[in-house]
Amino acid sequence: MIPWFNTKFSDKEKINLAKVIDENYINDGGLAREFEKKLANYLNVNHAVSVTSGTSGITLALLACGLEQGDEVIIPNVTFIATANAVKLAGLVPVLVDIETKFFTIDVDKIRKKITSKTKAIVPVEVNGRAANYEEINKICKEYNLFLVTDSAEALGSKYENQFLGTTGQAGCFSFSANKTLTTGQGGLVVTNDSNIHDRLRELKDQGRRNQGTGGNDLHPVLGFNFKFTNLQAAVGHAQFEELDSRLAKANQRDSWYKKYLDPDLKNKINLIDKNDSGIVLQWTDALAENRDELAKFLDSKGIGNRPFWYPLHTQKPYEKNDVEFKNSIDVCNKGLWLPSYFDLKEEEVILTCEAIKEFYEK
Repeated sequence: MIPWFNTKFSDKEKINLAKVIDENYINDGGLAREFEKKLANYLNVNHAVSVTSGTSGITLALLACGLEQGDEVIIPNVTFIATANAVKLAGLVPVLVDIETKFFTIDVDKIRKKITSKTKAIVPVEVNGRAANYEEINKICKEYNLFLVTDSAEALGSKYENQFLGTTGQAGCFSFSANKTLTTGQGGLVVTNDSNIHDRLRELKDQGRRNQGTGGNDLHPVLGFNFKFTNLQAAVGHAQFEELDSRLAKANQRDSWYKKYLDPDLKNKINLIDKNDSGIVLQWTDALAENRDELAKFLDSKGIGNRPFWYPLHTQKPYEKNDVEFKNSIDVCNKGLWLPSYFDLKEEEVILTCEAIKEFYEK
């Protein structure tokens, strides 16, 4: 079996977890604050706030920007459903926009048509670590006085024009779920350079408190909730962070192998997707493939892991809309396939995968 993706741990996580257990403080505490500082320094931002998930990070970031119930938020139609769910969780209205077909990010030419008097924010998604067209998106945000909150769940360590993704706009939201380059099982991070947004994030994630409380006679001056990240998760995160740079380098090597071994004669059948900057690091190797579903089944039969792209949001029951506005989304999602991309992927496994793809199309 060649896995599509899997988690990877070492004894470092076990040692860190044992230490937290021995210290008998497993809640959101000092180790989580150290983890936040480590990520803030890495990403070169002023503030980082750890939360329960990338989904809750987007929700809290929008609330911290001051959005109110019924406000509209523009998002791309091709993303994991969590992006839309996060908007709904905040009491806001997700407005779907089709994608462009080169890098699968939101189509900036279609954003303006969706802006109304209720539009208050745009949440671009850095799909598979690729940057959206921020030059145009920033212009639109400035023109219409919109907040920019990025869904950077798949983009930790990826750069566009020498700037880390997730650091554009008022806030950027990362995920530490199981299939990410850095995982803590679940968990997320919101980064910002705005001190007011940072303070509100602290309040929102911890029952209205900016600073750690006792759980007893604390003051709760504003409304907040419980989206805390624990020291147990931080213990795993610290160990995972030590592997981040090597994993990013491995991802680039993985993609170079696929480019080397995927038969160029198959270009009318399957195509790897380009990066839009040399600093981009893809979370997984992706391709557009004819007869995608049949190819996926064939690879499965060979023990070669893979994952088809998500269904477009407009086809999911909670966000159902007519196909007419989403031609690009439909085309990409019907053909999109993530190829084996796990951390320990070997060159010979890439060769086997590419040979199996060739065998399928020759048949």
